[in-house]
Amino acid sequence: MRGALLRSYAGQVKIFLVLLVVFLAVAIFFNVDLLVVARNAIQDEAGQRLGVEADLVRVELERDQMLRGLQAAAGEAPYIPPTFLDRLARLHDMVAIDILRTDGTVLTSSDPGRIGQADPFLLERDGRERRRLLSGWTALAPLQRLPGSRYATLSAYRPVRDRRLAAVAFIRVERQVPILASVDFDLKTIATLQAGGLVVILVLVLLFARWLLQPYRRLQRAAGQAAVPLPSSGPEARDEADALVGAFQGVLDKLRDQEGELQALKSRAVGAGSSEAAPEARLIAGMSSAALVFDAGGRLSNLNAAAGRLLGLDRRAAAGKRFDALLQGNDRLVDLIRASFGTGEGRSREVVPLLGAGSRTTHLGVMLSPIRAQGPEGEAGPVDGLICLLTDLTEIRSLRERVRLKENLASLGELSAGIAHEFRNSLAAIQGYARLAARAATAGGSREHAESILREVGGIQKVVGDFLRYARPQTPDLQEVDLQAMGRDLAADFRADKGHAGIELLLEGSFPPIAADETLLRQALQNLLRNAAEALEAGSGVEGGGPAEDAAAPGPLLTGGPRIILRAGVEAGERGRVRIEVEDNGPGIPASDLPHIFTPFFTTRPRGTGLGLALVQKTAIVHDGEVEVTSDPGRSTRIALLLPRRPGLPAAADLVA
Repeated sequence: MRGALLRSYAGQVKIFLVLLVVFLAVAIFFNVDLLVVARNAIQDEAGQRLGVEADLVRVELERDQMLRGLQAAAGEAPYIPPTFLDRLARLHDMVAIDILRTDGTVLTSSDPGRIGQADPFLLERDGRERRRLLSGWTALAPLQRLPGSRYATLSAYRPVRDRRLAAVAFIRVERQVPILASVDFDLKTIATLQAGGLVVILVLVLLFARWLLQPYRRLQRAAGQAAVPLPSSGPEARDEADALVGAFQGVLDKLRDQEGELQALKSRAVGAGSSEAAPEARLIAGMSSAALVFDAGGRLSNLNAAAGRLLGLDRRAAAGKRFDALLQGNDRLVDLIRASFGTGEGRSREVVPLLGAGSRTTHLGVMLSPIRAQGPEGEAGPVDGLICLLTDLTEIRSLRERVRLKENLASLGELSAGIAHEFRNSLAAIQGYARLAARAATAGGSREHAESILREVGGIQKVVGDFLRYARPQTPDLQEVDLQAMGRDLAADFRADKGHAGIELLLEGSFPPIAADETLLRQALQNLLRNAAEALEAGSGVEGGGPAEDAAAPGPLLTGGPRIILRAGVEAGERGRVRIEVEDNGPGIPASDLPHIFTPFFTTRPRGTGLGLALVQKTAIVHDGEVEVTSDPGRSTRIALLLPRRPGLPAAADLVA
């Protein structure tokens, strides 16, 4: 029966179809297996990178806690504010960052809705992954996909250790993985389609074998009417398909030749299309750093959205402009690009200032990479273009500057403590003898001389005290401060001082609550108000500054007389810092004095100590803030304290003066 089945064409077709189904099943199995291996490889690579990023986030959080002096006690999980985690997640292009307790519950998260919830991944399989994390391993959660979506996220877990190297918490980072999600989606789609096709073929083999033979029979009848007769007997009759193969072989050969020609034409068309579409456009558009591409003539040929935002350029208006005209006013960057075009050498780790709107200076990290044409023997040819990558380093530079100032203040405090102690001992002795001399002396010159000594000693003691407050290392006592009440108190004290008669003090803006050291903040604002008042009274600079350079410059804009404005509010944007300004319409600060106004003992006043603005700057530094100074010589001066608002405080309330 088996031999008859093999000799029968219908049997051969059925056997062939069965073997075809088996072959397709094997091919589908290996195809799906290959896709699974590729998917797993991509997932492992993404998981390893995500684990490294989890470590980087953990280190960045630990560094921030160390800089702020907010280290958690040994054995306790660190608490990171959700707003900081949300900002960190956006900086690292992540969906979420969580800090979890060792029992699997969320302690804090960039998504406040997750706080207090249990993490199901750490609790499944009897907490196996949680035990692995406690042992110091990295845990990778399965790919998570929203129903009906092609996008998915991947989560990595890393332990957070205390000083004893014991795991006290876990950090979880979640990131979108579009490539992995696409591969996983395509894998499932292809597997489903191939399995469905295999089932369809199997049904056709089982139920419609006779129907599948009908086309052959029609071809057989058509071949019987052709010039090539079909063998009906003899050894040739065992293969009745030979005639059909011979009849249609020529047609198939022609079809194959035409298919090859069409494929070649298609390949040439695809190659031509690829050469016309510059690959740099797709590459640059997806970059997070600002990127500009110049041609051999130095004209802009492409830029991405990040470059447009950073440099304030319109893509259409900037296209075709030379780099020196496009970046006019930023001489350092223009010189670097010109030198790179001239020498053909790239540049990296260059930092240049960029003058932005409102005279605001941004510090940029610059990397230049020349594009060289291919020489005749493979060597580098002439410069055919240039790629310029720009990164905003302003925040990093500002952070480094604040850290440097803190370190300098700490070193200065250690040095000055002993010196100030000796000064005070000597001054106390001089003051004691001067008082004895004043009591013993009769009215006349001797008594006046003793009293002059006492006044001078008192002035020196005040300077030493101010210098100690500036130089001594200090940790602020952060408490919630009612900035609105403080503003009213400062205004009342200022107006009650008879020496400020004729100076108008205005309060503007909203005075939000803030977490700060109330004593330090009050002293800093008193210094700024006193500074502004003295500038208006003297008409010649500030403590730490000098008079206007041009005596012929127009005078202050005195609308209704000398005026000081104390203004406060919350800055717009994700940082949301509190801005407290003191503005006066006095003579301003000369540009030559601006770099020195925060230097201790720098003053242009006969009786000034030069420590007022230095103490204001120290107050900003110990609060992790900064000071901004804007001066229009001959018209006005504005000094602003920028302080972090800290999370968990109520919204700002408008001040009712």
